[in-house]
Amino acid sequence: METNDNIWKFGAGHHKVYITNSKAYKKIKVYLGISRDSYYKKNGKVFAWDITCENKKLSKVKKILKEYS
Repeated sequence: METNDNIWKFGAGHHKVYITNSKAYKKIKVYLGISRDSYYKKNGKVFAWDITCENKKLSKVKKILKEYS
C-alpha cells in the first residue's frame, strides 16, 4: 500500500514517488510518458520503482495509486 511516506518533494515544483505496485506503476508510466525506468531489484526481481512528477500531476498520480491500494 502506498502512503504519503512514499512521496516527497524533489526540487522546485516536483515530487518523487516510490511505487511498489507494478500495475499502478505501468498506468502512471503511461500517464506521465515515462520512457526510462528507475527501479529497485533484489535477487534479480524488480520490487519497486521511483518516478518524478510535476506538482500539477501529483493529484492524478495519487489517484492512480489509490486505485491499486
